[in-house]
Amino acid sequence: MDAIYPAFARADRHFYEHPGRGPAPEGDVPFSVDVPASWRRADDGIWTYYEPEGASLPEQGWKVHLSVTHDAAEPLLRVVSRYCVRERLPFKHLSRASVLAASNGKDASREGSGKFVTIYPPTSALHRTLTELGRVTADYRGPHILSDLRWSEGPVFVRFGGFHRMFVEIDGIPTPAIRHPEGHLVADMRRPGFAPPEWVDIPSYLLPLVEELGEVRPPEGFPRVTGVLHHSNAGGVYTAEDDGREVVLKEARPHAGVTADGLDAVARAEREAVTLRRLREPGIVALVRDFSALGHRYLVLERARGVPLHQAVVARHPLVSAGADAAAVADYREWALGLAQRLVRIVEQVHAGGFAHGDVHPGNFLVDDTGAVTLIDFEMARPAPENAPVAIGAPGFVAPDFADPAARAGTAADLFALRRLLLFLFAPLTPLLDLHSQVESRLQQWVTERFVLSDVDRRDLRFAETARRARPADDEPREQRIDALVRHLLADATPERTDRLWPGDPAQFDEPAYAVAHGALGTLLALHAATGGVPEELERWCADAVRAAPPRSGLFDGLAGAAAAWETLGRPELADEALARCLDAPARADAAGVYGGPAGTALGALRLAGRHPELVGEARRIFDDLADRARGWTVTASGPVATGAGGLLRGPSGAALLALTLFDLQGDRALLDLAEASIAADLARCVPTPDGSLQMNEGWRLLPYLGSGSAGVAYALAALVARHPSSALASHLEALTLAAQPEFVLESGLFQGRAGLMLALAALTVNARGAATPSAGDALGRHERLLGLHSIPRPVGVGYPGRALLRLSCDLATGSAGVLWTLASLRDGRRLSLPFLDLPPVAAAPSGARGPGGGDTNGIPALLADARAR
Repeated sequence: MDAIYPAFARADRHFYEHPGRGPAPEGDVPFSVDVPASWRRADDGIWTYYEPEGASLPEQGWKVHLSVTHDAAEPLLRVVSRYCVRERLPFKHLSRASVLAASNGKDASREGSGKFVTIYPPTSALHRTLTELGRVTADYRGPHILSDLRWSEGPVFVRFGGFHRMFVEIDGIPTPAIRHPEGHLVADMRRPGFAPPEWVDIPSYLLPLVEELGEVRPPEGFPRVTGVLHHSNAGGVYTAEDDGREVVLKEARPHAGVTADGLDAVARAEREAVTLRRLREPGIVALVRDFSALGHRYLVLERARGVPLHQAVVARHPLVSAGADAAAVADYREWALGLAQRLVRIVEQVHAGGFAHGDVHPGNFLVDDTGAVTLIDFEMARPAPENAPVAIGAPGFVAPDFADPAARAGTAADLFALRRLLLFLFAPLTPLLDLHSQVESRLQQWVTERFVLSDVDRRDLRFAETARRARPADDEPREQRIDALVRHLLADATPERTDRLWPGDPAQFDEPAYAVAHGALGTLLALHAATGGVPEELERWCADAVRAAPPRSGLFDGLAGAAAAWETLGRPELADEALARCLDAPARADAAGVYGGPAGTALGALRLAGRHPELVGEARRIFDDLADRARGWTVTASGPVATGAGGLLRGPSGAALLALTLFDLQGDRALLDLAEASIAADLARCVPTPDGSLQMNEGWRLLPYLGSGSAGVAYALAALVARHPSSALASHLEALTLAAQPEFVLESGLFQGRAGLMLALAALTVNARGAATPSAGDALGRHERLLGLHSIPRPVGVGYPGRALLRLSCDLATGSAGVLWTLASLRDGRRLSLPFLDLPPVAAAPSGARGPGGGDTNGIPALLADARAR
């Protein structure tokens, strides 16, 4: 799970929210410092910034960081701020104690964890700043900032990086940037190790420290590390050899990875060692020895065989593959029921030994090929009589606020997590259970029916009797679901806010508030598709947001999408205004695919070509320019693709749709060849799976989804085959279609979930000219019925969870609006794609760049001429 989702889940009980907007925990007051009244001050909820009057920061340079333990934050900040004020050095610090705790928590990103204060000295003052701060803070301690070079034994660190907020898109993701000497932006990489850009000169006074860093060696008798199992802010977990035996080496960093009970990784490692010396039972990982070295604490553990339970479940679960039969379901049921008995027995052994484990979840059980189970990770264990409250926990395995409060401490907390774990064996959707009290019973009922569980099985799995009375997940008519979604979206809009209209994915705070994917216009499009109209108040909010935002091209995150959306919503004057600003904005040549790149801008412009025929020629110019600069479309390199970089949104299949759209308008068969080569490049990144499907290979996972997986490739390929039936690529359609048919899908969303698979199957049935398998129609109906597994009751209507399932989302890409778009599209039999990626309703002669309509061009030709001149 991306660490951003837990961070954005803390601020609100129901929706993802910016951490800076959530209510502060009781007693959590902002850090404050005294600066002259002339200094500029700003606070974004995470950092508080100070800058002396008249200061002018360069874009980048060597910056100084200070870390600190939680109890010493305020006195350190007083010392450092006084120095910065005296020397007139711009600086920032984490805004409040809760933000500091989160930044150095066990689950915090280890690359930048530990930073409490950042100072921006001029290069001429860097040495003096490091020396004097090292002297006045020598008595303070803090976690090691892994991306930096440590100046002294105190909490002072230094690294080269950006002073200004500059970004470059890497695989479509805005990434902090610095400027290369040649003038272009490159990623400002924060790795767990001091590694300044190769073109940066390291100051002479830092070179001895760099040399010392390279001379650090483990002491005599240190286990020989052979591999890496896991890294976290608390330390690393490694495979190793110790005195001739294969072991696991667990590292604990001092002052780092602090949990809610105030313990750092070292204190928890010491507690784990004490616990494991007492618990020497089969199925519980054994402690070999423990020691300290290089300032860290280490545990040497017996090497338990197997893979984490969640990996074992996914590898065996029959419903993650297409076409699971009754025999496969029965085989899995027997394996899971036997495993459940062993899981229960091990937890009972821990309790009988006088301890509560404190962190029961699938990642802490290893399962081998024989079904043997080992419980690991006892760092949160406490003596059972203490009945200690749960300090950490995996989402879905800690009792939520509507559960019995007694289930949040001691052995009762273990038993609560165990019950959720047993359900996870069959329905690994556990975070959903925390979103509403009805969800657990609903999932238990579905598992009972789908896996044909007996009353004895249900008792062994600790299912509640009330689950038998839960409403089935598949008994809601489509129109009823559409109505419930519409009512939810209208009720949960927040027009009183200016930063967003609906709560959505955390990505919404990095994109314009109006954007189609994660912003307001995508949700308006879904409401319009479902009802034929949108409330004027919400439309005005979007219009104001478009006008207020800086000019930004792009389809799903920029003004091309806004123009296309306004055209769809019947507001041509707003569409023309947005397009004019889009054409005046810089082209985002480095943005991948149609999501934010020029190809998407061309597709958005084509939605207005019915009134502005000249836009067809402009779109062709953009495409030809892309084809000249990005011959990678035609390179069919095999091997994994970067995460999110394949398929419709950011991969070559999206460019293929632009080529096919232009072919419909211009009749140039060279465009078919380019579309075929683009799709072939995506197909080269797809791999066959045991069920016979083709799925997008990202190296660490296979994706069948519409936005960045094989379903999107299938959609583009079906569109190609409809225009070029003899394409040699047509033979791949059946395997691509099969990938969209698994019964179990983790998320419900449009870009990466069940809703997108539904649209893909519907479009393939219409467009694939018989290539879609007969089972595609059955799979589509099953997907629609099983949407109910993810539906969450709201005070008004029903909503759907976003990515990671931790909170609800209203946006088009990940949440309720995407489900609504899909259901309305299926009802109407059109819009069977992501918005604007279906072929636009523009009829043109096969030669020339004419389109239908006409009317007032509103200055578009002049804007095109200006854009070409630039």
